[in-house]
Amino acid sequence: MKKLETCHHCGEEKEDCYHGFISMTLPIPEAEALIDKWGRGTWWENFERTDHTEEQMKELDSLSYYDQLLNTVGRGVQCDDCGRKEAELYEKYYPKSLES
Repeated sequence: MKKLETCHHCGEEKEDCYHGFISMTLPIPEAEALIDKWGRGTWWENFERTDHTEEQMKELDSLSYYDQLLNTVGRGVQCDDCGRKEAELYEKYYPKSLES
């Protein structure tokens, strides 16, 4: 009998999970929409401005936190379903350049 393990992304118990380095979160469509709103290639530059409302600063702070989660990796367990979902989301929001 195969061992069930808990996926760190979806929290479900599944068989045949991947063990290795995974990001702390999968790409989140709502957060990615905010990145597009603020400028995908330059959103972080908005921290230098001093004319933001408190609500806008909270939005930028949440993007900064999301960015840290997305770009921090550590040892973990990921099920095949989340692995496929992660690949689809990365392809959608961070497609590989044809030049690379």
